[in-house]
Amino acid sequence: MPYYECRVRSAQSEPKTLQIEAPSLQAALEQLHRDGYFVVQVREKRTRARTDTPSWLQRFQQVKLEDLVAFSREFAVMIRAGVPIMESLQSIIQHMRPGLLRTALEQVQRDVEGGTSLSEAMGKHPLVFPDLYVSLIRAAEASGSLDTVLKRAADYLNESLGLARRVKSALMYPAVVLVATLFVMAYMVAFIVPKFAEMFQQMAVNLPLTTKLLVALGEVGAKNKVLVMLSPILILGTLWGLWRVRRVRERLSYWVVRLPLVGDLTLKVILTRVLSALQTLISTGVSLPRALELAAETAGDHRMETALHQVRAQVETGIPLAQALKDTGIFPSLVIQLVAAGEKTGALPEMLGEITAFYEDEVQQKLKGLTSTLEPMMMLFLGLVIGVFAFSVISPIYDLMDKMK
Repeated sequence: MPYYECRVRSAQSEPKTLQIEAPSLQAALEQLHRDGYFVVQVREKRTRARTDTPSWLQRFQQVKLEDLVAFSREFAVMIRAGVPIMESLQSIIQHMRPGLLRTALEQVQRDVEGGTSLSEAMGKHPLVFPDLYVSLIRAAEASGSLDTVLKRAADYLNESLGLARRVKSALMYPAVVLVATLFVMAYMVAFIVPKFAEMFQQMAVNLPLTTKLLVALGEVGAKNKVLVMLSPILILGTLWGLWRVRRVRERLSYWVVRLPLVGDLTLKVILTRVLSALQTLISTGVSLPRALELAAETAGDHRMETALHQVRAQVETGIPLAQALKDTGIFPSLVIQLVAAGEKTGALPEMLGEITAFYEDEVQQKLKGLTSTLEPMMMLFLGLVIGVFAFSVISPIYDLMDKMK
């Protein structure tokens, strides 16, 4: 997202320079007008640092969240100890292993040394520092509490990392079983089934439907061994490619939240992500509309993202947050009631933290239940596959033995 350097003044103050982040020049002007400023001059600042890495390759380069968490914690400790920003960055960079994060921090250090603010310097590296992280740093610069905000940013990233790990851990077993089953079935179709198919064709018995299908697969496998062995890779590659298509991902997420086994869990994971981001942003001084915009980017779900943009638009017109959340129709009543209570008492960040903690516990319990449910289901699936294959092979043999008697 572009940054704009704005020369503004208001009726109560002298002209001053501000740096804001907005999707377009018009959006930047509207934001300044809403804040009560008269705009004297605006110029766009570049958002990305130049790099020798091709753009197509940059998409596959990622900074590990663990590294960003470690950097944030170390940076916070040094700032709290009174070490200047430049010296802190230099010390951290010196013992950091080569990689995308170190390269970005070296450029950040040069930019800050040249007079650029820390948030603007980090904003030039969107592959390393997410918009949410940059906005937290910008809020810290305005409030003068960089060490506190860095610690909160590290805590937020660490919680997000923990949530992602728990979800992946729960899904790892069924994913491995399904992938292994695909490769085993491909091997059987390419090498084992053709031998049985040749034997069955020589039998003078009526073959059951499953055996006829097995014979047909054997004929295909005998003629296309390489293609059959590559088919699992082609299937997985196709699924991955479809997942990369935004429209397909949107439709899939629409149906996933409606599935009986994983739908409720998926919604709770999304709510945990969004509410955690919202709580972190608001507690560090980011405005509510901007916090809603950034929280939408963390949702990972098109429906939730659209709902949060709708909420932001309503909040900007003066509608209370709780009412705006209710109007979307997708937020649970618990969230709406507690947010309303937080708005009335002036403790919205604290209330959002309570809701986030509640949903984190819910997700943990749901994941345990999902794991205990999926394991027997996968065993049943494997047993069904093996059973169908065994029946298809053994049934004609028994029929032949009966005829021989």
